[in-house]
Amino acid sequence: MNSRDSIAARFLTLLITTVSSVLALLMVAGANARGEDFKPSATIAKTKLRKAPRIDSEILTVIPKGTTVVVGDCRGGWCRVSWNGRGGYAIGSNLGLAMPLRWPDLPIVAWPGDYASSQKTGKIVRKHEKDKENEQQEHEESGPPEHSFILEIGTAGEWPLNGERPNFGGTVAGEIEPIENWLELELGFTTLATAGHTELSGDLLFKKPFRLSPTVEFMVGGGPSFSRALNGPERGDSWSAEFALDWMFWPTKNIGWFIEPTWSVNPRNGQQSAAISIGVLIGFPK
Repeated sequence: MNSRDSIAARFLTLLITTVSSVLALLMVAGANARGEDFKPSATIAKTKLRKAPRIDSEILTVIPKGTTVVVGDCRGGWCRVSWNGRGGYAIGSNLGLAMPLRWPDLPIVAWPGDYASSQKTGKIVRKHEKDKENEQQEHEESGPPEHSFILEIGTAGEWPLNGERPNFGGTVAGEIEPIENWLELELGFTTLATAGHTELSGDLLFKKPFRLSPTVEFMVGGGPSFSRALNGPERGDSWSAEFALDWMFWPTKNIGWFIEPTWSVNPRNGQQSAAISIGVLIGFPK
């Protein structure tokens, strides 16, 4: 390449970089002109308020989902946030109305042989990748997947505590969470059978959820249970009080598995039984 071509190539590269930088500045200026600084915003997920804009920074408090906060300047995926008299930093993707102000992916030019410029370019690229990793990790730490409805399908077994033979069958149930982090409702139906005995039952359980980790939930609760024996010596209808423990595991966002042991007692005759169900979870996102 002759000197004239080299000069033309450098001029063209410099022109592209300059135009891209000016466009980025105009984007930031436009965002500020629309009043995006220090505006109210609602969190779209449970959000951690940190002392500094880093994933390893001290957690000052946890802001519940749907809470209105005041959002200030945003840089590198983090926003300055004020809530309940406390100030700190929160991940921008968890703020419903906050648009994190960040530079777009612009071409960064290092002149041939310019070692210092190459080193600076590498640091910028590594920082950009680290910011993306931090944002993803913070989002994953916000809590278990949010679902409007959960379908449970599995197998079930029941062991009467009066010495009768155990029964086995299948179960299907649906769960909703009318009060987030406080109340889950489960409506389930089970069919059980053994030699000379077939039983259909349904239950309505009121459960308190506990978030053990981003992928594990635990619930404890109870409620009424109705059963109908279709044949056998105890043919007929009966009501019981049922108490349950429920573990949910979410290895993926919308597919998981559960294990739910229960204990029930018939208040009329005092008959007790223990049962357990294991199966697959299918979550329907909000």
